[in-house]
Order: sequence, then C-alpha cells, then structure tokens
Amino acid sequence: MKIEKLPSGSYRVRKQINGKKIQLLFDHYPSNKEILLAMKPYLDGTPIPKEILIFSNAAKQYVERKRNVISPKTVKEYLEIPNRLSKNFSEKNIYEITDADIQLEINALAGDKSPKTVKNYHSFINSVLKAFRKGFNSTATLPKVEIVEPYIPNDAEVQKLLAYMREERPKYYVCTILAAYGLRREEIMPITADDLDGNTLNITKAMVQNDKNEWVVKVTKTPKSRRKIELPQDIADMIREKGVAFDCYPSGINKVITTACKRLGIEHITLHKLRHYFASKLITEKVDVMTIASLGGWSSPDMIYRRYGHAMADKKRDALDLIDAVILSDKTDTS
Repeated sequence: MKIEKLPSGSYRVRKQINGKKIQLLFDHYPSNKEILLAMKPYLDGTPIPKEILIFSNAAKQYVERKRNVISPKTVKEYLEIPNRLSKNFSEKNIYEITDADIQLEINALAGDKSPKTVKNYHSFINSVLKAFRKGFNSTATLPKVEIVEPYIPNDAEVQKLLAYMREERPKYYVCTILAAYGLRREEIMPITADDLDGNTLNITKAMVQNDKNEWVVKVTKTPKSRRKIELPQDIADMIREKGVAFDCYPSGINKVITTACKRLGIEHITLHKLRHYFASKLITEKVDVMTIASLGGWSSPDMIYRRYGHAMADKKRDALDLIDAVILSDKTDTS
C-alpha cells in the first residue's frame, strides 16, 4: 500500500486487491481505520469501479487545473461549493454519481437557496463530473429562475446620500459617487491617481478576495469592463489629492452607507444599487442601450434589457404614447 500527497493537497492511497489495482483519495492524511473502511466494499466482493474519487476531492482537482486561468474570486467561490452541498453527495464517488443523485441534491438545495444559486451549483457539479467522466452531462431539472426587479433608489435619495457622505463621511464620498457613475465596488477599490489622464479615468483592474481571503488586484471582470469615463473636475482632484479613490477595508463601505441611510430615513442603498441607479437613470433619460453598456462595462446590451426591463418598459410606454398622440392628431386633422 502506498500513500502519496498530490499537488491539490489531497492524499492518494494505492493498493492491489484481488489482483486489481485501486486507488482511494482523501482530503487529509488518512488513518488505517479510514483506509480499511473505504476498502470494505472491495473486500466484500462489490464490483470495483473505475476509480475512487469522492466529489469534494474531484472538485478541488478541477479548480486547481483552472486556477491560473480563472479569477481568484471564482476560485474562492468554486472551492466553497462542496462544503455547501450535503455530506452524502460531497463524499460520494464521482464514478457512481447518477443523474438521480444530482436531482436529489438539487431538490434539497432548492429548499433554502435561490434558483440562481441552485443553477450555479448545478453548473459546477456538472462541470466537475464532465472533467473526469467523458460524455457525462446532467439533465437534472432546475427550479425556474425568477426575474426579480432590483430596488433602484430615486434621485432625491441619491442626492441626500451623496450630500451626507460629502459632509459627514468625506473619506467615503469619492467611492460612493463613483458607484453612482456606474462603477462596481471591485473596480473602485484599486483606483489610484495613476489611473487618471486629466479627468479621464481608465478602468482596467479590479480588487477581489481569493481563496485565502486575501484582497488581490486582477484585470477587470470582462474585456468590456475595461473602459474610460470622464469625471467631474472636483472628483478627479479628490482622487489626485488622496492618491487613491478608497483607502479603507473594502467591505466597510456598505456598512457606512447602511448607517447613513438609517440616519437619513431613506431606503437601504448599497454601492451596487447605485450602479442600478446609474443604468436606470440613463434609460429614463433616453440614452441608447449600447452607450449605457459601454459606460457601465456590461458585456452586452442584452444585460441591460434583462436587468432593467422595468425601466425599458417605461420607455416603451412613452414611445407608444408618442405614437398614439401622432395617430390621434392625424385623425383630428382629417376629420
């Protein structure tokens, strides 16, 4: 029997039983008792599968293969998924997992997680199994993803918040107003004075947490996220004066804004809701969708339609009212 540590951090045990070589994988150095327990099915005469590789270990290996080509944030999210699945599923041999097993797991997840989260978990499970089992593809039924219209603050609420932050919490003002200009939090955090060319802000990087909970700087979320926007003179000057857009712990800004909203007596606002405000406001001002997507770094205009359909519906109603007015006017003129 041979025990070796793999690059992923897992331990592989190899042994020959009844003339057949088998291998077991553990996420920690196994005791003799654990090894014997894992080998019990083969000693009992149970048919030996192609290999023993429990799902949690397969998931780690899958992520390690892609670590250098996916975002540190994505690595962190992927590595957390196996711990959020049932113990029975995470410890199941991937070569014995059936679509029925996946469906049972999906059913359990749907009880306390959103349809979008369940869909993401299923996609990850399927990707892991496909990486080790050629031709595998899950056909499990997923809960229907509901389109939830995000709360979007109005002009008065945004103006109150910005005025409060400028007067009472100036340390957080630039960060807050940049969100109202459509920037994501992860794009705001790493901004320095070097990113300014006059009043033009070059958005080329993002700050995210990796699987070690360290904040690291990477390229932006998508190629379309790399963009340039013109800032007001005073905002650009504030960034140049401080040298950065934000110099506090990244997760602290939303706590500060939450407290501000409570004191102002307005709805709860976050940096991401200010980004929603940016898009919705431009839509209501009849800015074309291609321009909005470019300014906000969305990957395509379709993202605008999907996320801000309610605002687009208002725009359609305005267009229909205009047509109605023209048609009725024509009728009046010809009568």
